[in-house]
Amino acid sequence: MKSLITAASFIPNSLKPPNSWVGHLPFAAWVIQEVSPNIFVELGTHSGNSYFSFCQSVVEANLSTKCYAVDTWKGDEHAGYYSEEIFAAVNSHNQECYGEFSRLMRMTFNDALTSFEDNSIELLHIDGMHTYESVKHDFETWLPKLAPSAVVLFHDTAVRERNFGVWKLWEELQVGYPNNLEFMHSYGLGVLQLNNAPDDKRLGWLQPNSPEKQRLINYFSALGSWQLERFELIELKQQTNNLNQAIADREKLIADQNQVVTECEVQIANLNQAITDREKQIANLNQAITDREKQIADQNQVVAECEEQIAIYNQTIAERERQIGNLNQLVAQQDGVLLQIRQSRSWQITRPLRYISRLIKRL
Repeated sequence: MKSLITAASFIPNSLKPPNSWVGHLPFAAWVIQEVSPNIFVELGTHSGNSYFSFCQSVVEANLSTKCYAVDTWKGDEHAGYYSEEIFAAVNSHNQECYGEFSRLMRMTFNDALTSFEDNSIELLHIDGMHTYESVKHDFETWLPKLAPSAVVLFHDTAVRERNFGVWKLWEELQVGYPNNLEFMHSYGLGVLQLNNAPDDKRLGWLQPNSPEKQRLINYFSALGSWQLERFELIELKQQTNNLNQAIADREKLIADQNQVVTECEVQIANLNQAITDREKQIANLNQAITDREKQIADQNQVVAECEEQIAIYNQTIAERERQIGNLNQLVAQQDGVLLQIRQSRSWQITRPLRYISRLIKRL
């Protein structure tokens, strides 16, 4: 049995939500070294917590294992459906750290079957759709691909809600595969080895009467609790950092808003001053209008008086013209009378007398 101290000191390089597999990370790091498989396959990877723990242990133990992760990275009704960002993060970390021996196979479990030869896989982790029918189908379809000494891991054996059925299949498999072990923490993890393992690859700690079995269960349960606490601490620190960042952003926003408020208050003060000035201008204009209206009223009064005087004057002129007309008529009458007199015989007879009378007046 490989050193259990190594498992106790295992610190995963990649740790992402969800935390459902976090409690089994020390066991993952230990069991892949214990089995030392040529080929390891994981069915259902999600954010990569379990898969990258296996890969990290391959690097740290200098194993020659080839690792394969099979997943559509679209999610399902149990894991939930997630965006393209999940696969992008997993793919980036895989290429950066484990690209030499690890391959991500973005396809269904059935489609990936043809990529592996029969009797070639020595370690298989099944963590896909968790209904009884689905997990049974996954195990039975991949069973021909397993080596005689293969070890198979089943996650969520302790979950009995939301139509999870791994527990039911696990109860059946325990009967047919007596070399098994089950962890009850972190939603349960069933571990079994196929029955035809040669003696040199048979894992003693999975034997039905192995005294090491319960010690391993207790040991990795304790390590799992520590990993969960570490994960929760990391999440708490991240939440604290996010909260601090949010507080900083909020304080900056408040400062910006205060600055805006200050600028608005200055603008309001300027506007109030402008309004006061405008009101003063309006008051002056109103006073000017009042004065102008008074002037107009006075002028109208003068005009009215002038019009009245003009009317009187016009009336006087009319009377004068009437009088002149009468005088002209009288003059015309007198001229007529005078003409008649001058044309009369008596006027003509008395002409010499009038001449003598004027001559006497001159003398």
